[in-house]
Amino acid sequence: MIDELEVLAEEPHWALVEGPGPGNAEFLGRWLLAAVEADKALEQQRKQNPGLKEQISRLEAVYEISFSPAATRFIELLMKNLTCFALDLWDEWGDMFTVMAGLGFFRQTGERYQMTLPQEINGPMIEDALLKLAVTEDEDSYLQPEDLVSCLTKTNADMWQDLLERLPWMERVADRALLLEEI
Repeated sequence: MIDELEVLAEEPHWALVEGPGPGNAEFLGRWLLAAVEADKALEQQRKQNPGLKEQISRLEAVYEISFSPAATRFIELLMKNLTCFALDLWDEWGDMFTVMAGLGFFRQTGERYQMTLPQEINGPMIEDALLKLAVTEDEDSYLQPEDLVSCLTKTNADMWQDLLERLPWMERVADRALLLEEI
């Protein structure tokens, strides 16, 4: 009999995120500051639309939506190997990844995502991204972030991660730049 955990591991609910080149503190600093700006824009949007809190109440069942803690966590994950990280969208940070991808913090390139700086962040954009996630709630009250982003199986995410980690960093960064130009 196949183990239930093995079956779950082969369901596509993983995102693979590639970061900038190692030591690119300028990008990471600007990326974190963009998260701070998103927090400010969300706060302003909450004031402009008092009904937003109720509309996203399911998203805030455990914690209030905030971009800075999520951005910090994603950088912590990236710092483990300075190349990329795999994220289980069914884990606690999957919802925020989905919202941040919708805002341009992550851009899809093929089967993986690149950390990117959002072109623009404003309250209505954030509200839209949050509401898109909120409507994925199923009959069992679970959110389905995998409906909004491209996902891999755990096996494929691990394969990509191994491949990217073995590439010389200059080659990987050049490939990343080419992928982002194509978008």
